[in-house]
Amino acid sequence: MASYEEVRRSFSWSEVIRYLDENPLDVLTSHDGIAVKRFTKNAMEEISFSDLKRKALRLALYLKEFHNIKKGDVIAILASKKIQQIIVFLATLSLGAIYQPLFTAFGPEAIKMRTRDVKPKIIFCQDDQKDKINDAILFSKFDELLSYGELKEIEKINWDDAIILLYTSGTTGTPKGALIAKRLFLNIYVYMKYGIGVRENDVFWNPADPGWAYGLYYGIIGPLMFGKTIIFLDEPFNPERTMEFMEENKVTNFAFAPTAYRMIAGTVKKKYDLVLERASSAGEPLNPEVIRWFMDKYNVTIKDHYGQTEVGMVVYNGWGYDAKVKIGSMGLPAPGYEVDIIEDIIAVKRDSPGFHFLGYLNNPEKTKESFRGDWYLTGDNAYKDEEGYLWFVGRKDDVVKVSGYRIGPFEVESVLLEFPAVLESAVVADEDPIRGHVLHAYIVLKSGYTPSEELKKEIIDFVNTKYSRHVHLERVDFVDKLPKTESGKIQRYLLRKK
Repeated sequence: MASYEEVRRSFSWSEVIRYLDENPLDVLTSHDGIAVKRFTKNAMEEISFSDLKRKALRLALYLKEFHNIKKGDVIAILASKKIQQIIVFLATLSLGAIYQPLFTAFGPEAIKMRTRDVKPKIIFCQDDQKDKINDAILFSKFDELLSYGELKEIEKINWDDAIILLYTSGTTGTPKGALIAKRLFLNIYVYMKYGIGVRENDVFWNPADPGWAYGLYYGIIGPLMFGKTIIFLDEPFNPERTMEFMEENKVTNFAFAPTAYRMIAGTVKKKYDLVLERASSAGEPLNPEVIRWFMDKYNVTIKDHYGQTEVGMVVYNGWGYDAKVKIGSMGLPAPGYEVDIIEDIIAVKRDSPGFHFLGYLNNPEKTKESFRGDWYLTGDNAYKDEEGYLWFVGRKDDVVKVSGYRIGPFEVESVLLEFPAVLESAVVADEDPIRGHVLHAYIVLKSGYTPSEELKKEIIDFVNTKYSRHVHLERVDFVDKLPKTESGKIQRYLLRKK
């Protein structure tokens, strides 16, 4: 395997562009075999690449002829992991329209918030979600829409045309609608090849919900692009079921969110017979203790990756090249990208051909705030070591000074996770007249442990001894669950409001 330095040196965007520079439908469906396998508790259904393409073209013709859908129109979908949503996505691409996924955990108000900047021309909806939306096209009517012949002329999509509208999950406030260009395809190709390191014989599974960027980008588009079968497990997340499913389906390459890995490491007791060789984590930093648990139990290194809805995955400990892994670091800049630290913030150079963020819908001020000259500012604090590895500190709003020391919550949360009773934690800062701030931990205990003042003291002493007394962890509250976005990221700003 080539070294990271060799890959960076030899990397060429022109090769990637040539590979992807045809109509998106052909890029994603011109493969043999099964495109999607969808599992539920009682059944499994599947569809081939050729049938997926045929149905997408049939739906596209219906949308064009009966709803006058044209380039730039928004088509939304409210669904869990269903084959129909992939057909809708491909039909949307074929018309040059803009695809907007909506998450099934949203209530009517959350949906209204995400559809008021621009009203979708059509909303598709699985039947059990119909009470949330008026005048949606239900999945039970779906097959009726596919009997009108096939679209003959696929709309030309340029690299800078918008193809996706995704609302950020709002770790620090109101969600914003990010418009994503076709250049996303370039980012996905690079990440699947060098970050995920997907191989020809891999059984790849990304269980992230396709209502969010990581699930849509790298759980649907990425596998289709590389001719891999998309695996949908259409059930609520359960740690034991996830491990059982990996065992049953002989998954060799796995990618998921840190919350899921933490829950698996914190609750799964049974030993599963996995053939897992590569594991990736993205969404927020993965605690070193969880990485060590998987290494000890399954001899698998979970490699931490970093990205955002707006820019895709741009920093990672990649599987597609040879590089040292520093546990706790998000890794090195992706091939083809320039990533640096500007005033403690992770910044991405926007002159990369894979940079696909077009701005926030109807929000020019927030869009302008996100850029400093040629650099996009992520809003995430980090630092870079002498070898170029980046280390996450926290969201800009979460990082504080305590007795003159700059502290991010993640490093303290990682120490807390080493305490035997702690399943999950979130750390915020309370104002203090002497030290500026003191730290306040909200903790979810593992089953079998009972909240007590004695346990609070043990946890505080553990952090002071294990980490450092300068962090001044002085307050601990036990909670049943932590506030999170629908995609599983901890919302510390809600705890600060307490």
